[in-house]
Amino acid sequence: MTDVLILQPPGSARSDQTVLWSVVRDGSVVAEGEIASGASVQTPTDTVIAHAVMVLPSEDVFMRRLPVPGQSERDARRAAPFLIEDQIAQPLEDVEVSLGPVGVDGARWVAAVDRSLLGRWRTLLSGLDVAELHTLPDGLVLTGHGGDLTVMGYGDRVVFQTRAGDLGAKTETPDAARDLDAALADPVCGAIEPHLLTPVLAGLGQRVQPRRVLISAELDPGPLAPADTPIAVKRIETPDLRIAAAALPVDALEVLPVILGDTFAAKVDWSGILAPWRWAAGLGLAAVLGASALMMGQAAYLEDRAARFEAAQDAEFRVLFPEARIVNVSAQMRQALNGVSGGGVGGTGFLPLASVLSQIVADVEGVRVDSLRYDASRGELSVTALYSGFGDFERLRSAAEEQGAVLDDGGARQSAAGVAGEFTVRLP
Repeated sequence: MTDVLILQPPGSARSDQTVLWSVVRDGSVVAEGEIASGASVQTPTDTVIAHAVMVLPSEDVFMRRLPVPGQSERDARRAAPFLIEDQIAQPLEDVEVSLGPVGVDGARWVAAVDRSLLGRWRTLLSGLDVAELHTLPDGLVLTGHGGDLTVMGYGDRVVFQTRAGDLGAKTETPDAARDLDAALADPVCGAIEPHLLTPVLAGLGQRVQPRRVLISAELDPGPLAPADTPIAVKRIETPDLRIAAAALPVDALEVLPVILGDTFAAKVDWSGILAPWRWAAGLGLAAVLGASALMMGQAAYLEDRAARFEAAQDAEFRVLFPEARIVNVSAQMRQALNGVSGGGVGGTGFLPLASVLSQIVADVEGVRVDSLRYDASRGELSVTALYSGFGDFERLRSAAEEQGAVLDDGGARQSAAGVAGEFTVRLP
C-alpha cells in the first residue's frame, strides 16, 4: 500500500488562502480536505505517506528544458535567468528562477515563478511537515500517451501539454539534446481561460504542428490544424490531476526543480538512518562524559595538592624569616643560604647561575645568548648576547631581580646582526 499526499495551492487568480489536499492510494482518493495558512495536514490515522507532490497552476509557472551553460552549479544559476528573460512577461527582479539537476543529455528543467506568489505559497505551507516533497505545474501531470499535444478542460481552465512536457514519455539520451533557441521556443505546458482557447490553440498548432492530438470531449480541435493539415484526434476523458500526479514515478519527479526552495525540498530521513546507532551513540557519549569527569577530578586533585604544597612552603619560610616579605621563596631561600655560607656553597656554582640565566632569557623575548664564561673564583657568569634593542638589558635586569639575581651591565654596541651586549650574572 502506497499513500501519496497531493497538495494544490491557490493560483494567482484565486483570492482564497487555503490549500487543497488529497491522499491517493492505489489510484483512488481516500481522503481530502483543505488547510488554512500555516496549518498542518491532518491525514487519517491509517495512512502512511510515502511522499508528497505539490501541483501548481500551470498559468503561474514558466517551464522549459534547456541546456544551461556554466562550469559550475553556481554559474548555471547565474546564467539561467538571462536565458529566459525574453520568454517571460515580467522583469527578472520580479521572478525567482530554479533549476533541476543536469540530465545525461546536458539539459535541465528551468522554472520561473513570480516572487510575491511564491512567497504566498511558502506562507500557506509553512506548517507542512513531510519527509519528501516534489513540485510541478499541473500541465506536466498530464500523460500524453505518445501524442504531440494534449489539451484538457478543467472547469474554468484549459490545461495543455506538448510532447516535450510529457514526463512519462521523455527519454534523456544524448541524441535527444536540442540547441538553446529551439528549446526556448517550444512550450512544454500551460493553462488558459476558455475564451482564449481558439487563438491559443491556433498559435500552438502553428508552433508545434501536431500530428496526433489528445483532447477532452468538450473542446474543439479545429484551430490546431493550420492550413488544412490533417491531424489525428483522440478524444479522452479528462483525468483527475490528483490521481495522475500520484502515479508519476519518483525518479521522474526528482529531475524537476525544487520550486519552493530548500525549505520544502526533499529531505533525508536522518532519524530513520541513525535509529540503529542510537544505543552505540549513547554508550559513546556516556564514555566521553565519564572520561571528561575523571580528568576534571584529577585536575582538581592536582591543583589542590599544588596549593597545599605552596602554602606549606610559605609557612616554613615565615617561620625562618618572619620579617621578610615573600616574593620568590626559592630565590629568597637561595640568597639566605649564600649569606650564611659566605657565597661559597652551590649558589655561586655554574649550574645555579645557568639555571637563573635560562629563566631570565625565557622571560624576555628577542634576546639570544651567544656565549657563556664561568668564573669560579668570582662566582659569576659572563654572558655575551644579542639584543633586539638597547632596552632589552633593562628588561633582563628586572627579570633577574624577580629571580633574586643581579645583572651587571658590561656594555652594548650596534652590530650588523643587532645590538651585541655583555653582562654578568651573579647571586647576591
